[in-house]
Amino acid sequence: MEAQKKQAEALQLNQLIQLLYNTELVTRPENEEVPIYHQQFPIESIICPLCNEVMKDPVAIVCGHSFERQAIQEHFKRGEKKCPTCREELPSLDLTPNFNLRSSIEEWKQREMDLKFQAAVVEINSNDHSRQNKALEDMQSLMEMPRYAAKTDEEFIPKLEAIVQAGAIRHTVKQIYKGETEAEALAVLLELSKRESLGEKIGKTKDCIPILVSLLHNDDSNVSENAHSVLQNLSSNTHFAVKMAEAGYYQPFVACFNQGSPETRSLMAAALMNMQLEENSIAVLKERPFIHNIIQLLSSNSPASKSACLKCINKFIPHPRMLNRLLSDPVTIPLLLGLISFVRSDPQLKQQAAEILALMVGACQHPQFQLFQGLQELQSEHNISLFLQLVASSEPQVKIQFLHLLVELSYKSEKARDLIQSNDDTIPNLFSSLDGDQPIVRRWALKLLHRISEGHPNGVQLPPSPGKETAINSLATILTSSLDIEERSTASGIISRLPKDDDVVDEVLRKSEVLKAIHEVICSMDGEHFGIRIPASQDECLLENALAALLHFTEPSKPELQRQVGKLQLYPSLIRVLSSGSSMAKQRAATALAQLSQSTSLSVSNATRIATETNTSMPMLFLMKLLPDMSLCCSDSSEHPSLCSVHGAACSPRETFCLVKADAVKPLLKILSDIESGVAEAALMALETLLIDHSTLSPATAVIVDSQGVTAILQVLEKGSLSAKTKALDLFQKILKHTKLTDPLFKKSERILIQLLDDVSLKKKVGLVLRQMDIIPDQSSYF
Repeated sequence: MEAQKKQAEALQLNQLIQLLYNTELVTRPENEEVPIYHQQFPIESIICPLCNEVMKDPVAIVCGHSFERQAIQEHFKRGEKKCPTCREELPSLDLTPNFNLRSSIEEWKQREMDLKFQAAVVEINSNDHSRQNKALEDMQSLMEMPRYAAKTDEEFIPKLEAIVQAGAIRHTVKQIYKGETEAEALAVLLELSKRESLGEKIGKTKDCIPILVSLLHNDDSNVSENAHSVLQNLSSNTHFAVKMAEAGYYQPFVACFNQGSPETRSLMAAALMNMQLEENSIAVLKERPFIHNIIQLLSSNSPASKSACLKCINKFIPHPRMLNRLLSDPVTIPLLLGLISFVRSDPQLKQQAAEILALMVGACQHPQFQLFQGLQELQSEHNISLFLQLVASSEPQVKIQFLHLLVELSYKSEKARDLIQSNDDTIPNLFSSLDGDQPIVRRWALKLLHRISEGHPNGVQLPPSPGKETAINSLATILTSSLDIEERSTASGIISRLPKDDDVVDEVLRKSEVLKAIHEVICSMDGEHFGIRIPASQDECLLENALAALLHFTEPSKPELQRQVGKLQLYPSLIRVLSSGSSMAKQRAATALAQLSQSTSLSVSNATRIATETNTSMPMLFLMKLLPDMSLCCSDSSEHPSLCSVHGAACSPRETFCLVKADAVKPLLKILSDIESGVAEAALMALETLLIDHSTLSPATAVIVDSQGVTAILQVLEKGSLSAKTKALDLFQKILKHTKLTDPLFKKSERILIQLLDDVSLKKKVGLVLRQMDIIPDQSSYF
């Protein structure tokens, strides 16, 4: 069996060499001679005189001549008594083995077979098929002898290696690259790759592995299968497996990684960081064993291994399937937390671990966030406290990542947000970060402050005085002075959530430049005031938050702040927001107009009430003295402005604000069609302020009706939210008391209101309106 195996290998090697020549993948050396085997004529002394053949068992007779044993025995049996050579009469027929002659014969035979073998080695490569076939026959007979079976590698491998060394592999790769003789060339590489030493030369040949990878999806199945087989033969070499992955073929890489030592895995992880991950590669890399083995590098004693692992995980997070695998592994979060909590960990490793946790949390959807036990661990009081401590005590780059992590956690988990907010050190540390010289630290601190104040019943928590004043001034400085639009936007959002019933807050805001900065933001949306406009991609959020901050100044309970608003003449820009802003901006602009109008309407109503009670006809000057010292810049500066159709002379002076005089009624009615949450409600609230004073209900109603207000209100009743419908019903009911609807409007109103009777929450209110319209009787079951 061993001889047959060696024989097959020899023939295979010879055929490979022949293939290299025949396919012209390499050129036969010009000086290569193909020797012809000539059998050497044996010397006379080793040939038996009787049978004329080389002796196998030579024996000597008494006269000294030697013969083949069988031949001389037959000679004697015929009765011959003389020597066949010298013809002497033999006194005895005894036969003596000739050992010296036998040894000489064996040496001659061995020399003869050596010559035959050498000739066959070369003649197998002959272009003469008859000589080639004869050489193959000779080789087959010789290979039955262990001596020549063992010499196969000695004879053929050096020859094959010489051909390879001469550039056969490089030439073969070039032929494949050019699309020439792909099948033959791949057959050559496949045979060569079966031998480790030659396979290494293939893998090291420039562009060979990328070309083989590119052939894996070749239309010719033989080509693709052979390319796959060559790559498989090379895949036990880690370096080659990495090169395959770099070319987009990851299966060998994953196999080598899973089987490799920690040192090998570390090197492969470092290489993986520089590879481009496509969907097909993700399908291979997401295997659980591979992901688990990657994560386990975090438990290595080598900082380089840990760093390479962290960078790989960072690379995986943007791919949902990889993220799911990472979070599904029970050791991922604990090992990352271990790097963070270990006191002697390299700060850079802490930073990388925090960044990864932040990215993981940020990439998870809310339902997904509750599925993984590791993510639940991040929300514990212990870990939240640890992250906050590191924010307070770390270097800026580390601080940034932990702030980022806390922001992401606060968005995904109410529990985490409450724990952050309730920590005694959170607010002082965050506000102190606003005054540092690290812009990115400041930005993340702002984001966290903004998030933890969202939905809090008391708004933004502030440190006790004098830290309170410092904190508010820090926010004011960012809003008024920062060149970063995102910073200004976030600061505006935080200012909008400052406590509403805190006199210290109001006083600091009044003395600051906050309102001026808000004015600039609102006015800059149309570029009329400052000749420059904030880019559209950035200004929407800033405008929305600036309007939210403005609401602190337009509160009816804060006349001092409202007077500041009046001096800046903000109302034209607010009205323009109603036409061009986002839904949130429209809602907040309408709310600000409602608050300003409410203050004026209440003041005018009080003045009218006082005048009625005193039963006097009060001159204008005396009437205005009864109003608060407001400066809400409704009218123009001409000396004889036209009188307001609702309030008459009462809102003519600059000290008053009026929706009618500001031409805000039509824009407010127009945005009733915006069914986005909160927009219609805010507009209805603003319009309703016109109807506060009973003495002006009739003209105020006429202004709304003449501006197609009934149609707009009916649109809300038909398509709006429940809260918007409730407000619209209240406004519609007031309008009905002071105006008569046209027949088309009446019929449309009747149809919409009857449809609303099916809504249990609106049924009674709708019934009252229908009774007011004499559509249903007073005794109706709707009451």
